[in-house]
Amino acid sequence: MNKDVFPLLDLQELVVCLQSCDFALANEENISRPSSKYVVTLYKQIIDSFSGISPDVLIDTGESLLESSDDRLDVDPVYRDTLQMLTLNKICFKFFQDIGVPDFNMMDLYKPDSQRTQRFLSAVVNYARFREERMLDCDQFMSQTETLLGQLRQKLDDHNYLQQQVQKYREISDLADGETVSSLENNNRNLENQLKKLTHVQETFSIDYNNYKSNKRKLLTELESLGFELIELELQRDKLQRYSETDVGTLQASIKELSKALDEQSERLAELQNKHHNLSKAMTIFQGVTSELYELLRIISTDLQKSHIQQVGILDLKKQLLNSRTKLEHLLTSGITVKLTNLQAQLENRKRSIRELENSTRVEQQENSAELQKLQTQFSQEILPEIQKIDEHVEKELYGNVIKTLERDMQHLKDDFKKESDAIELEYSLLATHINNYMNSMLQRIE
Repeated sequence: MNKDVFPLLDLQELVVCLQSCDFALANEENISRPSSKYVVTLYKQIIDSFSGISPDVLIDTGESLLESSDDRLDVDPVYRDTLQMLTLNKICFKFFQDIGVPDFNMMDLYKPDSQRTQRFLSAVVNYARFREERMLDCDQFMSQTETLLGQLRQKLDDHNYLQQQVQKYREISDLADGETVSSLENNNRNLENQLKKLTHVQETFSIDYNNYKSNKRKLLTELESLGFELIELELQRDKLQRYSETDVGTLQASIKELSKALDEQSERLAELQNKHHNLSKAMTIFQGVTSELYELLRIISTDLQKSHIQQVGILDLKKQLLNSRTKLEHLLTSGITVKLTNLQAQLENRKRSIRELENSTRVEQQENSAELQKLQTQFSQEILPEIQKIDEHVEKELYGNVIKTLERDMQHLKDDFKKESDAIELEYSLLATHINNYMNSMLQRIE
């Protein structure tokens, strides 16, 4: 059973998705039978594409730091490849851990398995889809950051222009007022300090924004896993409801049919019992008539005894009557009784099967109701409060506190920057007035 939060893609869909992400190395043959060199090259391209940092650059930087350190150890060139693979394994482990696969190890680079490689690439495709869906959420913050950076560059350009103007006027007039120039230099130093503070605030804002992105990514991952669990629980609940409703209706229809058949068999049994009763009456009457006839013949044979032929005839008639009686009794006992016994046995079997069916249906219905109630209780007590808690956390803490705090800080920065700009313009106007006065006084002296 797949315990990952992302679906495991088949080979054809995986190749199509990777090639759509500009990974030309992805093909069915290499993924189904991966080699160490192939997976190393493919993982480097994936990390370089999604992280913006090339693993080769990180490996070369680590080696250069080892070589430039004072207490460095001489590394045998034989083991340099091993160190590079260890460094790449650390980078890949951190990358795959961030996208939801925590069990990446060294054997996935040296001896890659096709199923594990397919699982890692499925995680990459899932991350790419999630990244593409959530990229629009960051556009507003990126646009605000670019606007602030543009304003900062504009102010830096204005500051450089003012410095150039001050330097120009300083070169033109070496006899300018020293106190005014020193005050402007002090103001420029203050402005530089304020710009440094603004840069520091901008860096702090970037760090906070990155933290916000990481927290948001974690929350969205948790929300996605909870969404998958919720969908599975809803599917199980629908299956249980459909199974319970379908079985009860089918069983009720079966019970109705069996009850109808039971009624028909009961009516058939009543008819057979009535027929048996009528036959019993007819048999009794026939036995009476036979007995009377036999008695009459016996009296005639005793009284008359005229001839032996008549006596033999009477005996033959008696024998025939006895045979008829035996056949009739055999017919009654073997036919109707056997059928009556079979019908009673069938009736008992039907009653027993109906009782067993009702008991099993009642037990299954109780089990299904208990399981459904348990799932509903678990959903309402565990999953629903967790989802509400996450929504309240996102709404109150992230969208409420963090964004309001950032907006308030940005407004303070804008106000401070406006005040500093007004002060700089005032100083600039004062400097221009002093320079104009100085030039007028110099022209008057020259005249």
